[in-house]
Amino acid sequence: MHRRWVVLIALTLARTTMGLQFQSVAAVGPILVETLDLSYAALGTLIGFYLLPGMAVALPGGWLGQRFGDKRIVLLGLALMTAGGALLAASESYAPMIAGRIVSGAGAVLLNVLVTKMVTDWFAGREIVSAMGVLLSSWPLGIALA
Repeated sequence: MHRRWVVLIALTLARTTMGLQFQSVAAVGPILVETLDLSYAALGTLIGFYLLPGMAVALPGGWLGQRFGDKRIVLLGLALMTAGGALLAASESYAPMIAGRIVSGAGAVLLNVLVTKMVTDWFAGREIVSAMGVLLSSWPLGIALA
């Protein structure tokens, strides 16, 4: 197997964690509503906070990849996702849960911007269509795994 296909598998697995983490709150939603006495509106807002950093982090994320290297920023994204997920899991109230979702979402944006760019760096011509198809299938796979 060519090295670029191994890289694609690694990038796809990393991106799968985005979908899994996005859907994780919805998957345990009824438990959160009951345990923390949340309304379903608050639960929906908590889910949405994961996407909020996209507005502010996407463009600087591309610049950070150019400045410090794609791999480093992808690893930073994964670290932020891990830290945010840990904060969310350890939270006993709503405010730290929001913070965890925002931190996770910021990491996810960094990851998403740069793994897509990395696929375009590693693949060309007709192969890029297959490579992007594999990569883009990772989000729904992660959601299904949650």
